[in-house]
Amino acid sequence: MAISAMTDIGIKRAVNQDRAVYKIKNHEIVGVLCDGMGGHLAGEVASTLVSRYVIEHFFDHSPFLDDESIHAWISSLLLTANDLVNKESDMHSEYAGMGTTIVICYMDGKNTYVSHVGDSRAYLYKDTLKQITADDTFVNELVKRGLINEEEASHHPKRNVLVQAIGIKEALRISFYKIEEDYRAILLCSDGLYNSLSSQQIEEILQKNASVDQKTECLIQSANEFGGLDNIGVLLIEKGEA
Repeated sequence: MAISAMTDIGIKRAVNQDRAVYKIKNHEIVGVLCDGMGGHLAGEVASTLVSRYVIEHFFDHSPFLDDESIHAWISSLLLTANDLVNKESDMHSEYAGMGTTIVICYMDGKNTYVSHVGDSRAYLYKDTLKQITADDTFVNELVKRGLINEEEASHHPKRNVLVQAIGIKEALRISFYKIEEDYRAILLCSDGLYNSLSSQQIEEILQKNASVDQKTECLIQSANEFGGLDNIGVLLIEKGEA
C-alpha cells in the first residue's frame, strides 16, 4: 500500500479546517479525513479534536471477531468523539455549534471498510471513480425521497446544508460499508475537492504514472485552479507500490 494525506486552505478561506491523517500498525491501516465547521476557529478545533481522538484510539480495540465488531468499534469511537465535541461546545461559548464531518477507511490486511458522517466522501477507483458514501445533506434527503433529481440537487441553494455531523445533539447515523469489489485506490476527500473537480478530472489525475504524493498534490493544485473556494482535504490510498 502507498498512502498520502494532505490538506490545503484553498484560495478564499482564512483558516484551514480540514484534517487528513492516517496510522499504520502491523497489518492494519486507518485513514481519517475531517472537514470542520463553525465560526472563528471552532471548525478547526472540532476537526482537530475528532481526527486526533480517532487516530490515537483506533488501535485500542480488542481483537475483532467479525464485521459487526468492527462496525461497533468505529461507532463507539465516533459516538465518544461526538460527546467530546459537545462538551467543548458547552464549556466554551466561542465554540458553540461547532462540528465536523468525518470519513474513515480501515484495512485489516484482508478487507476494507468505510464509515462516515456528513458530506466528506469516500470513492473507489479502478478504471472509473465510484462514490461509496452518501452525503448527509438536506438536498440528498430530497433526492432519496424522489422530490428532486440529481441535476436539480447539483444547483440547489441548500446543497451544502448538513443534516448529520460530529457535534450534533441528535442521534448520529454512522454509515458502515464493507468493500466487496476490487479497486486500485481509495480516495477520501472533503467537499472542497469534489465541488471543484469533476469525476472525470479526478480520474485523469488518478490515472497518471506518478507517486501517490504527486497525485495528491495534483488533486489539490487542480482543485485550487478550478475552484479553491473552500479548504481541500485529500487522503489517497493505493494498492501496490508508490
